[in-house]
Amino acid sequence: MPRVSVIVPTIEEESVFGLVRSLRKALGKDAEIIIVDKSSEKYYRRLKSTGATVLRQHDRGVEKAIMQGLRHAHGEILASIDADETHDVSGIVDGIRMIGNGKADLVLGNRMNDIEDGAMGAYLKVGNFGLSWLFSKLYGTDVHDVLTGLFVMRREAFEKIRDIDPYRAGIAFFAIELAKLGYRVREVDIRYYKRRLGTSKLTRSKFIYGVNVASHLVRQLRDYSPLLIFGGLGVIAGVIGLLIGFGVLVNFLNTGTFTQTGRALLAFMLVVLGFLLIVAGLILDMLLEIEKKLTKR
Repeated sequence: MPRVSVIVPTIEEESVFGLVRSLRKALGKDAEIIIVDKSSEKYYRRLKSTGATVLRQHDRGVEKAIMQGLRHAHGEILASIDADETHDVSGIVDGIRMIGNGKADLVLGNRMNDIEDGAMGAYLKVGNFGLSWLFSKLYGTDVHDVLTGLFVMRREAFEKIRDIDPYRAGIAFFAIELAKLGYRVREVDIRYYKRRLGTSKLTRSKFIYGVNVASHLVRQLRDYSPLLIFGGLGVIAGVIGLLIGFGVLVNFLNTGTFTQTGRALLAFMLVVLGFLLIVAGLILDMLLEIEKKLTKR
C-alpha cells in the first residue's frame, strides 16, 4: 500500500503535466497520483502518458472529482491539489508530517500569508477572509483559507465521510464534514503562485460560488451545533418575552389596573418557548456529542 495518494482534479489544464513531475520529485516514485479528468479524449490520452492513474469524471463539480479520486485511492494518507500549479506542493509534504506527528486529521494549505503579486485579487482575498472567518467561528477552528486548493487527510477520517455525496463547496466540503465529526482541522502555510497557463475553470461566478459556500457553512451547522441554533433562537424569544412582560408590569404599576391581558399572555408564551428551545438545544447537543464519540470509534 502506498503511503500517500494525491488526487488531482482537472479540466484541460496544461499545467498538470509539470505538476505530476513536481509531485513525484517531492513525494517519491512510490506516491500514488490519481488524476480525475473531465476533458476531451485527446487530452485524456495525453494524461495517460504521465504514468499516473487517470479516471474519467462524468458528473460535475471539483468536490465530486476529488471524492471520486479518494474512493479509488490506496494510500494511508490522502491529499489533493489543484492542477494549475498555483499551490506549492511542499504544503503536501508539511501536511503529511503534521498528520504523521498526530497533530491533525485534515490539514489545509493556507495561501493567505505568501501570495505572489497578481496571483489573487483583492475581491477574492476579502471573500476568502470572510468565509474562513465564518467557518472558524461556527466550527471552533482556526482556519484562514477554507477555499484553498490543497489539503492532506488522514485515511481514518476520510472513511467516516466517504459515502457522503459532496455538495458545492470546494474543499470546504471536506473541512465542514470532518469538523462536524470532531476531527482536528489545521493549516500549513504555502506559497500561492500566479497562474501561468490557461484560465480558472472552477466556476463562472466567484460571487455566486462564495454565497453557495456560505450557505452550506450555515446549513450544516444545524447538524454540528444545535445548541447554537436552538439556544440562540431561545434567547431571542426569551428576551422579547421579557421586554413585553416588563412593559405590561410598568403599565400595571402606573395605572394600578391590569388591562394588557393579551400582551401578558404573549410575553409568557415567548418566555416559555425560549426556555423550551434552549432545553431542546442542550439535549440535541448532548446527543450529538455522544454520536460523534461513537462515530469516531
